[in-house]
Amino acid sequence: MNAYTHTIVAIVSMLVAYFAGMYWSRKDLIDNVVEAFLVKLENEGFIRTITDNNGYKELIPVSTIVAEALREKLYK
Repeated sequence: MNAYTHTIVAIVSMLVAYFAGMYWSRKDLIDNVVEAFLVKLENEGFIRTITDNNGYKELIPVSTIVAEALREKLYK
């Protein structure tokens, strides 16, 4: 292997590692931002969620919330 081939192999492997790291870090960053945003919305009362058996949160549709509020109002 001559010096040029070695340089090309080294640069290509460094670029692949760099872009792979950028991709994975960006994906983690976006996940963290979205999660923090949804938690803040839930804590401030703008959305409602339920936690399923696996620990994942699901959004509750507005129609369900309105129907529950109407039922409570009718039966009081």
